[in-house]
Amino acid sequence: MTLKGMNERGVSEAIGFVLILGLMITSIAMVTLYGYPVLLKEQSNTDVRNMERAMIVIQNDIKNLCYKSVPYEETALQVSGGSLEVVDAGAALSSFNITTSEGFSTGDISLGKFRYFSDRGSAVIALENGAVLTRQDGQQGSAILAEPRWFFDDSTDTLVVYTINISASEPLSTMGMSTVRMSLTSPTTVMNTSFGASMGVNVIYAPDTDDDYSTGWKNYLNGTLDMAETAANTYTLTGVEKLIVKSYTVTVHSV
Repeated sequence: MTLKGMNERGVSEAIGFVLILGLMITSIAMVTLYGYPVLLKEQSNTDVRNMERAMIVIQNDIKNLCYKSVPYEETALQVSGGSLEVVDAGAALSSFNITTSEGFSTGDISLGKFRYFSDRGSAVIALENGAVLTRQDGQQGSAILAEPRWFFDDSTDTLVVYTINISASEPLSTMGMSTVRMSLTSPTTVMNTSFGASMGVNVIYAPDTDDDYSTGWKNYLNGTLDMAETAANTYTLTGVEKLIVKSYTVTVHSV
């Protein structure tokens, strides 16, 4: 073989190596550019779905405390892709006020909440007043994932409303594997009134402007309880002859 032939073969092998290397680099770049964000998004969606289920588990624990006279609940859960915090009722900026056309009023009842923030996305999930709600941080609108235990009995024209205050002696926040420990303070009957005639009952929700779930509550009060929106965040149910409002305080010891 001549020297010229050997040089040509070497050049061909070098060109082939460069082409293969270029294809590999291009493939890695394409996966990094398009595939990696998709993987992150799917991981974030999975974390959010897991936390939605975890919030419903906590909601069921609170129902056991409030409605089944269970004195203490303890639940282990995984907080992934974000952080879970407890907002004490005394520090919460949202509240409910139940009034009637006869002039009865519960006054503003601060709620407190469990709240999850996603690190990889904009999802926010909250457990507020017995309802699990979700919204997107920095955007308007919200939705209820699991409804509270309010009801209207058509046979007796009785409206029953439960308010659940979340209490924590200190700021609580957690990530990763966590154990939520809660106990119940004795429930208080705020109102148990028979009107003797059909009256109107108003439910007034005052949202936290930085953590607003008014759309979710609107859909619930309008849709499930068939209340009419008579003013901004004010909902009225007519034809009520008896109103029962019970307030529960759930103390969160640790998360």
